[in-house]
Amino acid sequence: MSAVARTAADLQDAITNLETILDAGTQMVTQDGETTQFDLEGASARLRDLRAELATVQGKKTRRPLFNRIDLS
Repeated sequence: MSAVARTAADLQDAITNLETILDAGTQMVTQDGETTQFDLEGASARLRDLRAELATVQGKKTRRPLFNRIDLS
């Protein structure tokens, strides 16, 4: 992780780029003699992390409750 705090716009741009890669479903692209290979599982994991980071930045972090209330009456 970078020491520099990212803005919500930066995170949204990164999320959009990863979604584009995943939506295309392409694992390898060759353009102008240069080949780029995508790890789709790694991209999915990174997308999940970025979405969680964006939720944290926006103050929407969902957490599991520490205690559950059970009514036994």
